[in-house]
Formats: sequence, structure tokens, C-alpha cells
Amino acid sequence: MQAFILLTTGRAGSTALMDKLSTYDDIGVPNNQINCRDNELLHPGFMQHYATLYQQKTGMVIKDEISLINAFFSTNSNMAFSGFKSMPNRHKHLQAILDANIKIITLNRNDIVSTVASFIIATDAGTWRRDGGKQPHSFIFGPDYEQRAAGHLHYIMESMQLLKSIPNAIHINYEDLCQQSFNHDALNDFFNRDIQINKPKNPTIADHYVKNWKHFESFIHQRLKQYTSG
Repeated sequence: MQAFILLTTGRAGSTALMDKLSTYDDIGVPNNQINCRDNELLHPGFMQHYATLYQQKTGMVIKDEISLINAFFSTNSNMAFSGFKSMPNRHKHLQAILDANIKIITLNRNDIVSTVASFIIATDAGTWRRDGGKQPHSFIFGPDYEQRAAGHLHYIMESMQLLKSIPNAIHINYEDLCQQSFNHDALNDFFNRDIQINKPKNPTIADHYVKNWKHFESFIHQRLKQYTSG
């Protein structure tokens, strides 16, 4: 069994990619075994529940993220491939995972401004699910949003830099994944087949999320300078 983890910043098509991988009979993902929201095995809101379920399945003692990951892969030992979706800030022991015999697939989004806007919309709406369509929400950017936008931007940039630095990873961009013509040699080679998400839609540009988009865009670009300078 070849183990993998899809690491992403969020709002970058990871749910669609995991949904596609879950359709193959020889690829084991959490949601094929338990009711695991978006195949995020280490989701902070549900991790303890998932740990209980996998402890019942395996008889293994699960007391931290490493033992939960080991239990998950153990239940998929008869599969050709097995993996789950995660985010860098979900891991207390990320380096141990990077040092293990686990293929890391990273998924980033080039359009940083739209990513930050999507984060705000998701938290305002109370849901991170977009299901390929536009969120029916919008906001007016002002002082009340500045701290939140800066915080989201910091997380996104720090995570992107970390993901891009992972050696021997399969690096994918959201904007490429959304194309009808998407074809990623390293991804295809790893899974021994062509991988393409079902019914890809054009990348979302979030200008309809922010009523004063130009002001919001200017704010993010100004803050981006501290990450890109030097």
C-alpha cells in the first residue's frame, strides 16, 4: 500500500480532488470507512470521534495524531493506495510525517486575494462547502474586516511557503486542477492512471464576494508586500 496525504491551504479544490480519488476501488480514504467530513482525518472538531472509531476498528490504542494516522493506514493495508486530506496547521508532528514513507501531495491557489475573500465568506456563512458554485453571500470590506483578512493572509502565505518547500512532493495548483485539460504527470505516475476531477469548473474569482472589491484587493496587495519583498 502506498500512503499519501493531500496537504492544502484550503479553498483550493482539495475536496473535489479527494472526492475523485475516493471513486477508485483500490484507493482507500477515510470517508469510505467512516463518516469523515471531506476526508479530513485530523479535523479538530471531529478528530477525537474519528480516533474512537478507528480504535474500535483496529484495537490499537490511539492517543495522538500519529497513532490515528497509523491506525487509518493499517485499516487500508489491503489497498494499493490510501490517504486523507489535511492542512499544515492540523499537525503537531508534521516533520515526523514528512520524514515517513508517505507521499505528500500539495495543493495551493495562486489567486491570493480570492483565497482570502473565500476564507472570510466561509467563516461568515458558517460553512466551507461551495460544491463548485458561488456562495450566495457578500460583504463590504472595512476596518472590522482588516484584522481577519490579515490573519487569513498570514496563514495562507505561511502555509504556501511551507508546502512549496516540501521535497519530493507532488505540487499542484488549483488553477490548473480546474482546467478541462488538466494533466499532471507526477500525479498520474503516482496513482498509475490519469487523475482529473469530475466536471471541473473555471477557477473562482471572488470579486463578487466583496462589494468594494478594489478596496479589498488594494489592502491585500499592500499586505502581500511584506511576504514578497526581499
